Amino acid sequence: MKVRDYYIHYKLIIVLILLVPVCSIAAVKEVTLFPDSAKISEITKIHPQCSDKCRAVITLPPQADPASLVVSLPPAGHVKIEDLQAKPIQVQDEARIAELRKQITAAEGEKKETQAKLEALDAQLLFWQAQTKAKTKTVADSYKLADAIGRNVHKAHQEKFAAETQLEKIDKNLKKLQEELDQAAGRKDTAWEITLTISGSNQNEIPLSYTYSLAGCGWLPLYRVEALPSDKIVSFSWEADVWQSSGEDWKQVQLNLATLQPATNVNPPEMPDWIIRPRKLARKMPTANIGAMDLMQKKESAEDESLAEAPAETRNTTYSIWSLGKKNVAAGSHQRLKIKDESWPAEFLFMARPAINPQAFVRAQVKLDKPAEIPSGQAIFVIDGAVLGKREFSFAGSEGTLFFGTSPLITVTSSTIADKSDEKTIFQDKQTRSWQWQIEAKNSGAADIKLRIEEPVPQARDKRIKLDFKQNPEPAEKDHAKFVWLLDVPAGQKKIIQNNIELEAPNDMNIDFGWRQ
Repeated sequence: MKVRDYYIHYKLIIVLILLVPVCSIAAVKEVTLFPDSAKISEITKIHPQCSDKCRAVITLPPQADPASLVVSLPPAGHVKIEDLQAKPIQVQDEARIAELRKQITAAEGEKKETQAKLEALDAQLLFWQAQTKAKTKTVADSYKLADAIGRNVHKAHQEKFAAETQLEKIDKNLKKLQEELDQAAGRKDTAWEITLTISGSNQNEIPLSYTYSLAGCGWLPLYRVEALPSDKIVSFSWEADVWQSSGEDWKQVQLNLATLQPATNVNPPEMPDWIIRPRKLARKMPTANIGAMDLMQKKESAEDESLAEAPAETRNTTYSIWSLGKKNVAAGSHQRLKIKDESWPAEFLFMARPAINPQAFVRAQVKLDKPAEIPSGQAIFVIDGAVLGKREFSFAGSEGTLFFGTSPLITVTSSTIADKSDEKTIFQDKQTRSWQWQIEAKNSGAADIKLRIEEPVPQARDKRIKLDFKQNPEPAEKDHAKFVWLLDVPAGQKKIIQNNIELEAPNDMNIDFGWRQ
């Protein structure tokens, strides 16, 4: 090609560049991760190309939602965005392709060096093998020559074996890199090309910031909750398992974690009218009109059902943001990031419900200085270094109750001492029944414990049923559903509770005594 042809070709390239809007390279500055998505904040500098109108282009990754794009221009100035158009485009991972080609070049250079080393070692072996035919003057010289030949041949063979092994590894790596390059070069993903139409601009360069939602990324909370009764604390640690598959490594981005997915509803639900009116009663109709009566009843029933149905509730709950500072998050991989380590003050005791089973559960009553919001996630529960297992965990507020399994050294049993019924009297037509239970709390451990015992309270659903309670000792707490005793049980000792209940009701009343007969 002549010099003049090169010059014409060069001018043509320049003209084409000037006619096409410039696609600027953007940098991710801030990422807010939600459980199943992310809000990405990027900044860039656009260079508008003007003919009849000024336009510039930015590109969003394939997983981006172009409908969520929000573009911001500098507040000072008269530049405005008149229009924004999004269209899918086919793109290749040029950075990945360039990196693979770089690795292949380096591997090929290493292969040539290894091959040259092997040729040198073969030459050394030929030289020393040729020395076996050399003549020596004395027996001592023969021994020296034989020793030198053996030593150098042995060394050369060892180095040759290592070089051949290295060459095999290089060949395998080259084959793998070439396959990855072929795959990357042959695959095209659909990205989003955003064309901005700009007015009021006479600048060659305009700073631009924008945000958008990105799929294929998120985070999960991981917890460790350890009970330390001797220290009267619950040790709580919170890590985040984060991931992203944008195809680009996030380097030194401001990383935030949101505890809940952002609400998508922007309008409140419609509120139906509250109508109070008499119910329509079914009217008697002639037999011949049974079909019409059925139709009317179905229509009225449908109207009643539509009025009785409660309005559906949509909760647009706000969410908390945890700022983790500047972080690197590699594409396509999971990594754990520390959020917090805390020690929560707690009061420990054992809790038992002997009417259900004799086990005593370790209970921690946690009280925090300020309210906490811990989203639901998997937690490992531990007590004094012993792992109890995994289960769902969440916490909201400043107070809460946590349970850490049972102790085989603490048992609380409930035994029926007496169950008398149907005591009829001469002057009164009534029926009676009395129960007597003995609750035994036994501490077989080597340390004193505090024990909370809960027993159900029978609840009468008819005012003619009279109930009388006698307990020794008296419960420390009582409500409509349960009796509560708080006991100090020394090591190796036991405590006894007597629980007596008497019932009186009309003799002709058929009574359901419930689950505890």
